[in-house]
Amino acid sequence: MGLTLFWTRTWDALASAVFPTACVTCGELISAHDPPLCAECWGRLPRIDGPLCRCGSPLPGSAGEACGRCRRGRSPILEGGALGVYAGPLRDCVVALKYRGRHRTAAGLARRLCEGERCRRILGASDVIMAVPLHPERARARGFNQAELLASALGQATGRPLWRHLVRIRNTPSQTDLSARARRLNVRNAFAVPPGPGLAGVAVALVDDVVTTGATLRECASTLLAAGAREVRSITVARAE
Repeated sequence: MGLTLFWTRTWDALASAVFPTACVTCGELISAHDPPLCAECWGRLPRIDGPLCRCGSPLPGSAGEACGRCRRGRSPILEGGALGVYAGPLRDCVVALKYRGRHRTAAGLARRLCEGERCRRILGASDVIMAVPLHPERARARGFNQAELLASALGQATGRPLWRHLVRIRNTPSQTDLSARARRLNVRNAFAVPPGPGLAGVAVALVDDVVTTGATLRECASTLLAAGAREVRSITVARAE
């Protein structure tokens, strides 16, 4: 664990114990053991309504039981699940974790992910948990990888091992303002599995904070499958598409 992550975690814990903590959504003082939301805002996480494809994509009313990509056999992700929609208190949680150093948010989000039937099924069918990696330069600048904090918390909650057998070999620009096609091109060949213990026959639960078009998750999954993984499922905190 890097010094930046150590000190931010330490400060987060000390500040929560010594100073009153405000809910990042409504501003009410909250219990120090369950940041960054109050109980009421935790209960108002925006859920995904309506049917879902097995890959986790919402289905329009006329789409049947699979999205277009899965019907065409183009998704390397066997099953996907998310806690909810990237809005309201759930968006505030992701921002607090990713940009405000509120690392204990990961444990609260992991606990609530594990309460969902779909995510429990994904974790139960997986041998290991892996996080979508950051490029080393970005990881050094930020001091931590929010996806790995979530993956670690899920591992602690379920007993599944956290593997770091996936690396980002290209420091790609942010996906935020890119079109769906540009996102696919941006992450193409951006990941690799380094030499070492093999992935042959391993079922992977791949973890990230937010999914929009799914380009990053699919590229990671394709890389893992090419390296011998038996199957890849995905878990994200929020879905923004």
